[in-house]
Amino acid sequence: RLLVVDSLVAHFRSEYPGRENLAMRQQKLNRHLSQLMRIASIYDIAVVVTNHVVASPDVFFGNPLKPVGGNIVAHGCTYRIWIKKSKEGKRIARIIDSPKHAEKETVFMIAEEGVIDI
Repeated sequence: RLLVVDSLVAHFRSEYPGRENLAMRQQKLNRHLSQLMRIASIYDIAVVVTNHVVASPDVFFGNPLKPVGGNIVAHGCTYRIWIKKSKEGKRIARIIDSPKHAEKETVFMIAEEGVIDI
């Protein structure tokens, strides 16, 4: 069984816009993530959430993209996987954080038949 929450932080960003609402937004987000973890534990299901990224203008070297939600999202998720588009319809999935796996990348495509490992 699977529970998917598409765009986890988007709902909180629209309801609590601006830096003046940051503390309240993060508290609500933390509560929401805790509820999702509890549901996963009680019902023995996997919970997958998607998230947005934003560009950090002060990054000169490395990846300027960072996930929205800060440490609340980072610590509230057991596994974090970064998926980005590549060339010719390919996508790259990279494990960013995992209690059991080292950082690793894989390339795949999404087709009518489903997910295709490349």
